[in-house]
Order: sequence, then structure tokens, then C-alpha cells
Amino acid sequence: MKHIAWCLLLLCQCALGQATKEDDQNTITGNPYLFKDWCDGVVRFTSGRTLNQFKLKFDCLKNMLLLEFNGNAFAAESKVQEFVMYPKKKDSLLFRRGFPTTEKTSENTYFQVLVQDKASLLRLIARNIVEEKQVVSNGRVNRRLEEVEFYYLLQNGVMTLLPDDRTELPQQFGDKKEPIAAFIAAQQLRMHTPEDFVQVVKKYNELLGAPNP
Repeated sequence: MKHIAWCLLLLCQCALGQATKEDDQNTITGNPYLFKDWCDGVVRFTSGRTLNQFKLKFDCLKNMLLLEFNGNAFAAESKVQEFVMYPKKKDSLLFRRGFPTTEKTSENTYFQVLVQDKASLLRLIARNIVEEKQVVSNGRVNRRLEEVEFYYLLQNGVMTLLPDDRTELPQQFGDKKEPIAAFIAAQQLRMHTPEDFVQVVKKYNELLGAPNP
């Protein structure tokens, strides 16, 4: 088993040491990782192979999976299809790629899968680089990371970006917009958390499965 894991590491690309050197040249404050600590996890490949020998980190800035094995850290190879992270004292997180492209993403972009149904809910966890010019520092520009996330509805092979405005969101659900708006109001959802979006999309799937009146 160790031999398999080591051979897989040899197939991985971009040692972390190289990435660290690049980051040193472009200092940015903030944490690019979903979790600062390495997590237990499972990695699944396009070939169907599944391995759990690695510790995992997810770089939200680069949308990159990092693997750690016996003290060596690497960026995962392109043949990873999905992975599951098991952070301590938190629920597991499933990430997958291979979804239709959008203005912000490609087929290689990892999304967290929140709902899998007729209409699926995907979450893109990212970081923006914000530049702030300091007046008293000879024009020096400070750069920091800002956490951002986007939610997509995947239905019939189409990716739809969901707004986080509770009044605009129902418009994305076609002929179910009125019951969705009523549901958001009844549940007093503010659309500020993943759980809020999960509730809405689960309700939408219930409505899709219900017979027409």
C-alpha cells in the first residue's frame, strides 16, 4: 500500500516548495486555504482508483488540491476526479470537477457538492486579491486575500449562478419562483450561508417531484 501511495506521489505535479518561492516574491496577507491544518481524506481518480493514505489541503486561491504523505507535500495531478475532506469536529466536504463551464470556471474547477438531485447545488469557494494603496508608504500597495463564494444550480446540464439576494433568487427557479419565494420568507432565510442555499434547492427538488395541481 505504501508503494502505491509513493508511486502516485511521483505522478503529482508542482512541489509545494516551488509554489512557496513564487508566493514569497508576491507577498499577500491572508489564508488561501479552506482549512489551515491538513485533513484526513479520500481521493478518487478518473480511473476509478480510490486512495486514503494522504492528508489533504485545498488552496481556494488557486483552486488546487494539495496532498501530504510522509512529510512531503505536492499539488495533486490532473487525473483526480473528486475528493472528500474530513476536518476535525466538522462535517465532511465532497469536492468534484468535470462540470459544465461558466464565465468564472472551467471543467477542471473543483466545486463543493452540496446537493445531488434532479437539480444539484454546487459551491465555488475562492479567494479574491484585494489591493490597498497606502498613502504614507510611498505608494506601496498592500495585497490581501478576501474570502468569496458562489453558488450554482446544475440542472439539465446547465449551470446557473444563484444570487445571494433573497428577493432576486426565486427568479432563477422558473415556474417554481412563487413557492420558492414563499418558502424563503416563511423560513426567514437570509441567503448568507451554505445551509440557506441547501434548504432552498432541496425545496425546489421537492416541488419538481410534486404532481402539478
